[in-house]
Amino acid sequence: MPVNRRYIKELSDMFVDDLRRSDYYRQLTAPQRDDLEDRLTSEAEQGYYPLVPGAEDQDLARLAVALVDELDIRLPENLINILRQVDGFVANGVTMYGVDGDLRDDQFDAVPGLLAENSFHWASFPETIQKYLFIGDADLWHFAIEVDAGTPVVLHKGTLTEAHRFSSLEELVDDMLHQALGYFEDKVDYLDNEPTDYPAGFQFSRS
Repeated sequence: MPVNRRYIKELSDMFVDDLRRSDYYRQLTAPQRDDLEDRLTSEAEQGYYPLVPGAEDQDLARLAVALVDELDIRLPENLINILRQVDGFVANGVTMYGVDGDLRDDQFDAVPGLLAENSFHWASFPETIQKYLFIGDADLWHFAIEVDAGTPVVLHKGTLTEAHRFSSLEELVDDMLHQALGYFEDKVDYLDNEPTDYPAGFQFSRS
């Protein structure tokens, strides 16, 4: 099951809008700005989501090997498929981990890396070793996969107690995207009367 493409598109639009409002963009020369806009347009025309890339297969293969070598844990196939669609993001206090920069062909370190973050969390919280594969976090939450059962869960950051379970990893990532886009409880009332393609488990960010 794919991640909600509408959310990915909205995240891309938000990042592009932020870029155009940035000091970096304003300081570009006219030719540099034209070149950047041409690249953004070209990516969109090819069906990509500008500034929200998916991971390359060779980078995912390196990540899978590194997770086994360093943490003795397998990269789940459903997470591989999700990373192909969106290789992590950081927005509105919500982070989804991506392929570590030193495992990528381009060495680009745009988001926190899955291997580095799990190495850190396992060192900080020994009780989570071999129990959870952390895939992201927010101000109050850890987003993770139970290693044995493969169940996507949300954990309280302070206590590591379980706050919510999802029936699929795609539903969890959709909810992370929903929060990253700023659709919190006080902003989603209008959606109640709107036909949507929200997954059945879509509820955590409303609670």
